Amino acid sequence: MMGSFAAPLITEFMAANVSRLADEEGDFPDWIEVHNPDNVAVPLAGYHLTDNAANLDKWTFPALTLDPGAILVVFASGKNRNNPAARLHTNFRLSADGEYLALVAPDGVTVVSAFAPSYPAQFQNASFGLAPLADDLVWSFFSIPTPGKPNKGGTRAGPIISVVEKNSTQPEVGPLTVAVVVRPTNEPVVTVKLYYRKMFGKETMLPMNDNGIGGDAAGSDGVWTAVIPGAALAPAEMTRWRFVAADRDGTKTKEPAYRARLDSHQYFGTVARDSGIRSSLSVLHWFTRNVSAAGSSGGSRGAVYYNGEFYDNVLFRRHGQSSAGFPKKSYNIDFNRTQRFRWNANAPRVADIDLLTNWADKSKVRHVLAYEVMREAGVAAHFAYTVRVQHNGDFFSTADLVEDADETYLKRAGLNRAGALYKVYANSLNKDSGDNATKGVQKKTRRFENNSDLQALINGLDLRGEALVNYLYDNIDIPRCVNLLAANSVIRNIDMHRKNWYIYRDTGQSGEWAILPWDLDLSHGRTWNTQNTYFDNRLYTNGFVVSGTRIRLVSHMFANPAIRAMIMRRIRTLTDRFLQPLPAPGTPENELYYERRLNEQSQLIDPSAIAPSDARLDFTKWGSWLQRGATVRYTNTNPDVETMAEAIERWKTEYLPARRKYIYNTQIVGHGGEIPLPQTGGEPSTNYFSLVANKAAAKVLVPTNGNLGATWTGSPSFEPFDTTGWLSGPTGVGYDRATTYDSLIGVDVGRQMRSNTSVYIRIDFDVSDPALVDLLELRIKYDDGFVAFLNGEQLVSANSPASPGWNSSARVAHGANPRAYIKFDVSDKKGKLRNGRNVLAIQGLNNTVNSSDMLIVPELYGGRVSAPTTLEPRINFGAIEANPASGNQDEEFIQLLNPNSIAVDISNWRLTGGIEHVFAAGTVLAPNAALYVSPSVAAFRARTLTPKGGEGLFVQGGYQGHLSNLGETLAILDATGVTNNTTTTLEQASDAQRFLVMSELMYHPSDDNLAEYVELLNISSSDTLNLEEVRFTQGVEFNFTGSAIVSLAPGERVLIVRDLAAFETAYGANHPVAGAFANGTALSNGGERLKLEDANNGTILEFAYDDQPPWQTEADQSGHSLVLIAPHTHPDPALSENWRVSLQPGGSLGRTDGAPFPSDPLGDANGNGEPDLIDYALGNDLGLSPIFPGFKWDGDVPAGEDALLFTVPISLAAEGVQIEFHFSTDLVEWQDGASHFELVSTEPLGDGRAVRSWRVKPPLRDQPQLYVRLHVVGQ
Repeated sequence: MMGSFAAPLITEFMAANVSRLADEEGDFPDWIEVHNPDNVAVPLAGYHLTDNAANLDKWTFPALTLDPGAILVVFASGKNRNNPAARLHTNFRLSADGEYLALVAPDGVTVVSAFAPSYPAQFQNASFGLAPLADDLVWSFFSIPTPGKPNKGGTRAGPIISVVEKNSTQPEVGPLTVAVVVRPTNEPVVTVKLYYRKMFGKETMLPMNDNGIGGDAAGSDGVWTAVIPGAALAPAEMTRWRFVAADRDGTKTKEPAYRARLDSHQYFGTVARDSGIRSSLSVLHWFTRNVSAAGSSGGSRGAVYYNGEFYDNVLFRRHGQSSAGFPKKSYNIDFNRTQRFRWNANAPRVADIDLLTNWADKSKVRHVLAYEVMREAGVAAHFAYTVRVQHNGDFFSTADLVEDADETYLKRAGLNRAGALYKVYANSLNKDSGDNATKGVQKKTRRFENNSDLQALINGLDLRGEALVNYLYDNIDIPRCVNLLAANSVIRNIDMHRKNWYIYRDTGQSGEWAILPWDLDLSHGRTWNTQNTYFDNRLYTNGFVVSGTRIRLVSHMFANPAIRAMIMRRIRTLTDRFLQPLPAPGTPENELYYERRLNEQSQLIDPSAIAPSDARLDFTKWGSWLQRGATVRYTNTNPDVETMAEAIERWKTEYLPARRKYIYNTQIVGHGGEIPLPQTGGEPSTNYFSLVANKAAAKVLVPTNGNLGATWTGSPSFEPFDTTGWLSGPTGVGYDRATTYDSLIGVDVGRQMRSNTSVYIRIDFDVSDPALVDLLELRIKYDDGFVAFLNGEQLVSANSPASPGWNSSARVAHGANPRAYIKFDVSDKKGKLRNGRNVLAIQGLNNTVNSSDMLIVPELYGGRVSAPTTLEPRINFGAIEANPASGNQDEEFIQLLNPNSIAVDISNWRLTGGIEHVFAAGTVLAPNAALYVSPSVAAFRARTLTPKGGEGLFVQGGYQGHLSNLGETLAILDATGVTNNTTTTLEQASDAQRFLVMSELMYHPSDDNLAEYVELLNISSSDTLNLEEVRFTQGVEFNFTGSAIVSLAPGERVLIVRDLAAFETAYGANHPVAGAFANGTALSNGGERLKLEDANNGTILEFAYDDQPPWQTEADQSGHSLVLIAPHTHPDPALSENWRVSLQPGGSLGRTDGAPFPSDPLGDANGNGEPDLIDYALGNDLGLSPIFPGFKWDGDVPAGEDALLFTVPISLAAEGVQIEFHFSTDLVEWQDGASHFELVSTEPLGDGRAVRSWRVKPPLRDQPQLYVRLHVVGQ
């Protein structure tokens, strides 16, 4: 096994260090001891340690000397530290299963001391090494290790046994050949024996051979073989075996070693195939002498065979509290340290699993589906699968195999393996209720420390007011908790209160706490109550939108308006994804999440192709239960007795439809609940526009007799109606002998109404196209009553008699709220609207002629219903700090702002650019709220300057990379990858970043492709740019260092070309060319990404152009180039609207592409009656047909509503002017329109012009008359 004993040599090592020797950080890594037994010092510089025979110089010693007799300990930790003044750590760890280990000379070839091909399997806290024996050294195990000291004592090591195949393919019934490799350690191997047993029978010994006979393939090759007879294997039963090898001195080795009777396996084993087992489920074979004992708290030992692996000497114990009384119980299965359980080949090994009963759930799927919804929603939930259980060879049950909670689970679920995890079984984190950190909790990880962290949480949750808010935001993982509570709502989990959940802390990292789920069987309509306990056969569908509030943390979160809004938004997201709105009749079930998964689970557990199915076998064996829990046989005819298929059908016909109706008909905003409307898509949106505005011109009459009848109400038969003698003025109409309504009254009828309680009001208004009105809404402030008419047809009335006459009164008194309109949906009368002139007529009703006041203030609105949008709400960038004052880059941050009045779910959205970040599931921005994103939340909260911890800030950490203080572009991408927003940071930007722009791009010349070029422009008015080390790094390659032009004066341009000869042939000589693209690179004719960097690796520009719309296709082989519009404004080159085609073929080549500014701006060179400055700005000087500014209505603009647009032609080349708007409603007073007009689109026409459309914002849009004039300013 070893090399020579020359100095230096490995004399001891430990490959399973649990608690024996700690390193300088308190960890317990493996270690290797190197000893110099000679009387001469050995310089270790250049020596190597390795665990790989193919990589002998894997880790190298630093310059240090090992004195005579000295012993050096090196930690095999993987930390890779070789400072000779500190503790040494290799870059590899050791395997307790045995592997190669060697000390190698500085030449990297000579092995000085080695364990080859491997050392024997190791044991916890025991070391292995050389022990003195008489005049010799022998390899021994040391139960008391002596790192850094001479070895003494120890147990002489016997032969090394390596099992050839621990978990072979499941065998058929018949003889079984077993082989094992045995190598000597100190003395030659003499005998190897195999002991086998069938099920729980007695052991039988078989001698193993290495002589090429009796099943042995080849003699003297170290492979020993025996054949277990076929009688020892039976269908679905276990066969186990073990090995004992002895050397010449009689020293024996057992494999398995079975050193810990309660924490190691005694046998290897397998289970013979049983052709009678027909199942679509994974099969878990369970072997134990006593099922009853396994169902007790003390448990019973046995074996498990699952997924091709055999686990021996495992412990089965009863699991659960309430379910302990079920006939079909739950079990916890504890595996040994020497044989950890694995779900599948790609899963980590775990110490235990839970085999949970589905006895109370007749559908057998709730637990699995509840955990699945949690996981798919992004909750760190357990894995859970339904399995078929065989016990001692016979069918036992169907059960749910559920992952238990420990460090392995934390890591697998994407959490911090070193985090603190507590299982809660009687605690609500409520100090006022007497809860503390040791009451009703079980610590699952970090058991080496006390529960003071949990006590600090309980204390923090006892705070009040602002201190509590600050504590929540600084100490709670808000997204993770939001996500869990939302998923709880989706599955309707009723069982998270003082028990059945975990509390987890991200110890040593963010320090934040989060709730994690457990025990989800009481979900999806099931309940627990004192009358029926688990056994209530009814399905419950209402309630539990808000759940878990008995937990103080949850109660605080729901009580905080911002966090509550986050939870409700996430509930909406997950509800739409999983529960889904009520489907239309005939919707295929594979389009509905729950129906699809119910069908798939049915096919696994209760497939029609297998009879009897696993579900049927389980039903037959265990029977069923009646209301309140009486156990009955499966043959019982009571309607409470259900098969799995019947229970699944009740999911589909009772639970899901009713739950959907409850959520979507009663719990959504606008339907009595607080779950918000979708943030995108989902439902149409309505945009209202004014038909009759407040202060609209009105005609008013207080009638003195009934001669007019109904002729005044606007019926087309009586129009035009003569209003001679009527009062005129703006609405509202009424009087007030006090002052409450004074500001609302435009026509005062106080004198006239002393003799009549009725007043007639007529308002004319125009409708250009009644077909555009999808909804009609009357908004009115009234005191005391009214009857409204549209073109003679009664719209609506309030507080009026059944058949009002000319002098009718309101039925009772009714005061108006001066600050609020009452809305009446009169969409059923929209068909009465006429193209052109319309009349809104209102008979106002007072209660008595002696009333002190009366008021009618009407508004009429049309509504346009828009199709659902697929665009997510815009999230804005706020403050960005790329260079923290402390110098700690982990304190940097990006602030995101939600400018919307709704909460926005940004789960799984991304931040990209100089950094990369995926927002955690459950990340929701409350309305008008902010989120700070940082590399480290701990560093952010430790900042000394605001923003920092203690300020109630919502923070999320963990983005990859750091911000550049030289500037870069950041982007927010939604979950589908669509860009939501971008920003460019310019803090401490270099001169090149500030002033160097790409002003022109010729990517596809018309004739010679080699004539491509890129033009850069210095837009500074004062600074000359040093171009050295400025370079293109993407798309094309070029470095200005050493080029023909290495500096650029203010306003100067420089060209980089593909091929100089081709360029000069196409465009002539004497252009400012710096050089040609390097390494054969070229501009792509189909578009590509270009990136230009400065001398500090900062990004100057990065964007992708394209040869497809919305990019200007005229630049694609037409001879024209792409020209940046208004380059001196530093526009974003990534936006296609900031580019146009050049005015002339060939481009502008080192000069401006703009049209010449008119020599006489106020002249009229073309005689069209307009000043030349106007023609220049509008493009009327380009020899083209003029386009005139004007208004138009448009319901399909980004503003998302029927919009009044003002369209103006512009000359794209007229970069020396600015167009301003002034407006008037009476042609007398003119006002600046900057704040009233919003640019919504630019439509290039391909002739050097574009049409720009500005939306006229309300209330200017709603004016009866509007006039706009252009003001062109030369720059």
